[in-house]
Amino acid sequence: MGQTPNTFAGVQQTSEPSGAGHGSRDRSLDAVFEMLRSERRRNALYVLYRRPGPIQVSALADEVATREGVELPRVATALRHVHLPKLDDAGAVEFDHETGSVRLGDDSGRLREYLTAAAADEGLTLRRASASATLSEF
Repeated sequence: MGQTPNTFAGVQQTSEPSGAGHGSRDRSLDAVFEMLRSERRRNALYVLYRRPGPIQVSALADEVATREGVELPRVATALRHVHLPKLDDAGAVEFDHETGSVRLGDDSGRLREYLTAAAADEGLTLRRASASATLSEF
């Protein structure tokens, strides 16, 4: 009996034992859950999901800090040095560290499904970006 490959964002990966084959563009269910495990990463993804294009890290941090009710400098530092690089490595976002620009990566497949489920669990309605979407629409 063969195993059915999992697909995500156009990448095909066969089911493997835990810990095997985990690279920088891993699309396994474990990788998706790891991305969504952090509230700050989820909040950043919610903001990016509602944007039609790139946003500066400073503006993203401002929206995430407002949502979380915490200090902006702390959020900006954590996003720039921890969360955005992790999301970029996983292919969920495209983060240009030099320009400070970030945009949602390919939002197809499991990430979109589970991000939508996470938003619903947190009492949010997640709709894809339009030109005027803001965090206040949550």
